[in-house]
Amino acid sequence: MITWQHLLKGLLTIVLLNIFLLSTVQAQEINSKVASVKQQPWQDMIQTQPVYKGVFNQNLRQAVLNKLTLPKISAEDLEDKTKLLALLQPRLQELDKELSKYVRVSERVSRFEQLKRLMPALYNINERNLIEGLLKKQGVSVPRMRNSRLVRFIDKRISLLANGLIFNMKALVRERRDYEPELLRAMASKGIRFSALPPDFILDYSLVEKTSEKEGQWLFDAHISLLGKYEIPIVEVSENISENATSLEQAQSKSVDLLASKVVEKLKEYLVKRT
Repeated sequence: MITWQHLLKGLLTIVLLNIFLLSTVQAQEINSKVASVKQQPWQDMIQTQPVYKGVFNQNLRQAVLNKLTLPKISAEDLEDKTKLLALLQPRLQELDKELSKYVRVSERVSRFEQLKRLMPALYNINERNLIEGLLKKQGVSVPRMRNSRLVRFIDKRISLLANGLIFNMKALVRERRDYEPELLRAMASKGIRFSALPPDFILDYSLVEKTSEKEGQWLFDAHISLLGKYEIPIVEVSENISENATSLEQAQSKSVDLLASKVVEKLKEYLVKRT
């Protein structure tokens, strides 16, 4: 005997199934309109992008390129210049309109804060450059946009900021440590320099040796952080490090190089993260 509870359960199952099917169709429609940067022809265009000066600057730009979503282009679209322009021009216009708001990023705030506020513009500029590059490659005349002149201005400003980030040491860790010069050199090699000028970050770190039962192996409790305003951590790393080395000094040097790599990588991830 079919009760009203059975009917209600059946109706609920049908409703949930329809919702699932609808969400699946919508997801497929969205995916059909955008493509991963790993798909052709965008991957070909990415290979032609310039290499920028500055290690940290170049790494930021590559990370942004890897995170872009772009209009899906078929082989048929590429063969038809009119169709290709009709497909990509609305997106170019949208990007152009959006770009003007980044001119208002104030230079009164810190260099790091300026860079953080300009990072969405880097997504905008990279996508725009790829679209315009593809149009040119296919022999399509790129329409001039109202804010075209801002692209180079904002792009240059981002490079200056990314290449100009500096740090100072937290006062309490400035006592002499044999491996501190190695840490400063490691940070500089990754694009963040030490300076006595007003810094973007205060660097705090510790490297505490632990007992190892294996000869030639050195263990450390390690921590490093880049502090911002009011010494609040922007990014930090805490790890147990194991290094094989012929001496404690060599192990310390290798450990601080690893710490520098990890904290700069965290800083890059922090900046390129899309909210």
